[in-house]
Amino acid sequence: MSSITGLKTGNFTSVNNSGEIRLGTEINPGTVGQTIISAGADEPVAWGTAAGHIANPLTMGTALSLASGNPSYDGTVAETINATVPTFSGGNGIDITGTTISTDNDGTTINNTGGTGTQNQVLKVPNTLTINGTTYDGSVARAFTLPVAPIPNADLQNSSLTLGNTSCALGSTTSTIEELELDLCLGITMDASNIDLDGGDVVGIDDLTFQSSAGASAMTGNAGAGGPTTMTDFDLTSSTNIIHPPNVFVAYGGDLRMSIEMGNFYPNDDSSYFNIGVEDDLSAKIHGTIRVLTSSLEVCGYFIIPANYTATALRIDVTNSSGVAVSRTLTAASVITYGSTGFTSLVSTTTNAEQTLTTTMAGASDRIMLIKITTTSTSDHIRGGYIKLTR
Repeated sequence: MSSITGLKTGNFTSVNNSGEIRLGTEINPGTVGQTIISAGADEPVAWGTAAGHIANPLTMGTALSLASGNPSYDGTVAETINATVPTFSGGNGIDITGTTISTDNDGTTINNTGGTGTQNQVLKVPNTLTINGTTYDGSVARAFTLPVAPIPNADLQNSSLTLGNTSCALGSTTSTIEELELDLCLGITMDASNIDLDGGDVVGIDDLTFQSSAGASAMTGNAGAGGPTTMTDFDLTSSTNIIHPPNVFVAYGGDLRMSIEMGNFYPNDDSSYFNIGVEDDLSAKIHGTIRVLTSSLEVCGYFIIPANYTATALRIDVTNSSGVAVSRTLTAASVITYGSTGFTSLVSTTTNAEQTLTTTMAGASDRIMLIKITTTSTSDHIRGGYIKLTR
């Protein structure tokens, strides 16, 4: 304990102290913020915090205020703290009554009273389901019994089906179909004997009969005037049994190509002479080609696109007298042949490569493709080519 030598007692009118003020019989400077307080009658004073005061003031937060209007509270006076309670209102499906919040139900389809206590429960659906005169809204359990196949003929709205000229009773024994015509039927499958017609238009099959017996099968048709002829052992299950027109071939990768017929070319009307000819000098490089006999001649050819086919591209090769490819202007157009006039440009391009048509051309009886090759020299030799088709 530190020395307290030098302390004086007595009655003083004033005290001038340049050092510490210590309380009690021991050296005790107190702590920061403490004050000298009375411990009561006949008791020494001591360091402490005066009753009714706080070291740091209390500041009101959001929705709180003091009745006195003061912004903070330090304990010096009695105060009342007021709280501002927000007003709540019910939204869609919510009801507020006093301090109680509950769901606002119609009591018809949904309620929150009854068998499940305070929980919401579904009573039924807004609208009813009716099956064969029996209604169901979900309010009670209900079982529906549906017919099990096969459905009796008497329960069908229409008890027969007409194919061609034959009326077939549903569910009856096998009937022979007469005069059945299939138009635009793709991917027909007939089971038991595996008839598979996967292709384009099937029109007017008269008196179709398919028979299968041990070791043999046959398809026959009406042999009348102009009708189909008899076909024996004709396999329709193969996808390769597509009969193309005589000048249409299946080329590389399955492409369909119609060969360019060289005899279809003519000189254009800019010259009054028939000035193209067939090269027949037995040269391996140019023999059999068409050579122009007048420079800058435009050579034109007509080509019919078969029915059910569409032209999508074309190629024509042109070489010089040495067999070296030369690039020449190549154009094509779809020309109206009867019933009207006019034409549609298909492409404007060059020779010696397959060129995609800008506008495709479907085969039609009133349309013909006009191909024009613009030559520049009498050494130009037209070798031929093809028109690419899709079916």
